[in-house]
Amino acid sequence: MYFFCDIFTLKLTNILKQERNILQNYYNQKDFAGLIDYCNSKIESGDINFVYFGAKGKANIELENYDKAIIDLTKALELNTDYAIGLYNRGICYYMAHKIELAIQDLEKAKSYNAEFDSIDYYLGGSYCFLENFEKRIDHFSRHLLKYKDLGALQCRAELYYLTKQFKKANKDIKRLILHELKNIRSLEKINKISNFPEIPSEPEISTESFSISDLGFSIIYNDNDCGIYILEFTNNEYYIGQTKKIQHRINQHFSKYHDIESVYFKPVSADSLLSEENITISIFEKNKLRIRNLKQLKFKNIFTESDQIHWLNNLHFNTLTGIKFNNDKVRERFRERFLILKEKPYFEELIMALSKYMTLCIPNYIASEFNYWNITCLPNYLEEDNCVVRINVNAIPVLSVFESSESTLRFIIFSSRLPFLRYLKQQRTLTALFYHIPHLEIDLEKYFEEKTEGDVIRLVVDLSDFQSALNNELILSSIRLFNLRMMNNTGKELKFRRKTYHCLDLADLIINRLTQMEIEKIV
Repeated sequence: MYFFCDIFTLKLTNILKQERNILQNYYNQKDFAGLIDYCNSKIESGDINFVYFGAKGKANIELENYDKAIIDLTKALELNTDYAIGLYNRGICYYMAHKIELAIQDLEKAKSYNAEFDSIDYYLGGSYCFLENFEKRIDHFSRHLLKYKDLGALQCRAELYYLTKQFKKANKDIKRLILHELKNIRSLEKINKISNFPEIPSEPEISTESFSISDLGFSIIYNDNDCGIYILEFTNNEYYIGQTKKIQHRINQHFSKYHDIESVYFKPVSADSLLSEENITISIFEKNKLRIRNLKQLKFKNIFTESDQIHWLNNLHFNTLTGIKFNNDKVRERFRERFLILKEKPYFEELIMALSKYMTLCIPNYIASEFNYWNITCLPNYLEEDNCVVRINVNAIPVLSVFESSESTLRFIIFSSRLPFLRYLKQQRTLTALFYHIPHLEIDLEKYFEEKTEGDVIRLVVDLSDFQSALNNELILSSIRLFNLRMMNNTGKELKFRRKTYHCLDLADLIINRLTQMEIEKIV
């Protein structure tokens, strides 16, 4: 009797082994639909085994059919209550479906079997985050990191340490993350070379010493279908430069859009030379410190030369101011009401002092570059729920954002370059000095706006009390200046979209006037 039982058990074991090999083959070939069909055929033939429901569930997970996977895995667990991998897989499904308490229940039970499941602590940590149980989440991420070199989990744990005010532990994780990136230092150095900053196709340099529109070959005379370059002169001494193959049609379009055009100038140009002539004209106007309304085909080197840019990076107190202060009544009116609301905030004076400090240290040639290269908004509607009070953008990148916290204090989010941090760590191997002077500094290494920033970005977060110290820190300041300069040089090179510029002119005036007064006081 026992002999026949042993033979039967052996045969059953061999059959199950063969079936598992078939199922595994489907899975290895990523034929998940075929795997599901095979399991269904076996179930329909009356071979009701938890293995088939478990395999179907796993296949549906791979196909991201989490609801179907939960049904299959639940059936498998009804047939075999000790099916640990089924509990693990169903726990992941619940996690993906945001059924967090059920996910924790399954994952914790699966873990109690003392089996090795890939990243089970990661999923448990993520689940406890939804329940805002930061202590358990940190514990599970720490267990996960003992087994896996997972940079994403390390970043998550650093953020959790920041949330729970464990700054020393957070900064230790951040240092590990930045050190890991030392292998990328050459690629970051390449994209930050001034000579490698993107350029508009080169055009011949033209002397601008005795500039006049007529000397450039423009006149007020043109025929309806002339092809060439035109200049619009506005009543506030701004200009717009464009190209057209039918001048009268294009001018009619502009008159319907702008109601402050004072004069129109035109120069005949052949169709194949329109772009190069347009670039030349825009460049000449910028170099002559004239205000233009163009938002494309700009070149920052026209108002901040390559020599200035090198000096800007090597001397953290250098800036140069040229050009005319931006002034446009239509732009001013748009944010006037929100500016008056901001002005009544109890922290308004402290905010202006902080913004003035940032402007003078971190925005190159902030007078000539205003509006076309950088802009500032106040109380932006799309960030109302986040309590954003001010945002400075360079080329549509929010290089500085200021938020009002629940205690009516201010928090500053600053975008900067990774490269100075990598260079510093390559030499010092530690960030102890940085965190000693700014102990509550938060560093986020997520690659925001990756297409524009090319991955070279670090997000820094400080409170108002630490903002001054952050800008006085050479490592942070050099990182900000490098990032902002590169974004300035990228401005005007957009090909796939049109940049929309919003600017609180009253706020910009107040900041720049405050800076001008400070310079006068220094001289006196």
